[in-house]
Amino acid sequence: MGEAFADMLPYTLGLIVSPFPVVAVIALLISANGRAKALLFEITWLIMSWVVLLALIALLGATGATGHESPAWAGWISLVIGVLLLLTAFFGVRRAVRRKEGRDPKVPGWIAAMDTMTKPRIAGVAAVLIVANPVNLASLAGGAVAAGRVPLPAGRQVILAAAFVVIGSLGVLAPYATALSKDGPQRLRRMRGWLIRHNGALSLLLILVFGMLFVARGLRGLLA
Repeated sequence: MGEAFADMLPYTLGLIVSPFPVVAVIALLISANGRAKALLFEITWLIMSWVVLLALIALLGATGATGHESPAWAGWISLVIGVLLLLTAFFGVRRAVRRKEGRDPKVPGWIAAMDTMTKPRIAGVAAVLIVANPVNLASLAGGAVAAGRVPLPAGRQVILAAAFVVIGSLGVLAPYATALSKDGPQRLRRMRGWLIRHNGALSLLLILVFGMLFVARGLRGLLA
């Protein structure tokens, strides 16, 4: 179990520093009844991340792509995912270079509307961000592949997935500490502005890192 967890740890980075979930929590915290709304978002985020990760681990197990001697096609899939992520990062950088400098990034409509959303919609946004954001999904997929290298009983897989998700959720949990400080609202607004402004660069960096990780894992599986 320790070996599997060590292999999974690098993939928690994508969940920890993924900008938009953190921005969503901040937007909720600075709204009316913000702590209750943010808590709902974070509980949904934790549960959805855990369920998706367990589903991916189970899927890999059902297809026989687990264990130290995984089939060759599993290596090819990792390699293809890695190449696609690297291409995404490459074209993202090209778009960023062509973009006019000095123009403030536009705040996404769903972020601007977070403070007026109902509880079901808040939970829906948290769930969608897990499966619709390529950085978050790549994190969970990478964690599932790493967990599958070491066959474990179902109970230990549940514990392992829970530990992965808790560590990966430190980013969305961190704004609470800021909210409790004396100048919390002002600091949260500055943090939100910084994350929105640098969201593109952070996302591209994470996609690049995960692309290299998947390529390395795929090559290791094919050349082993």
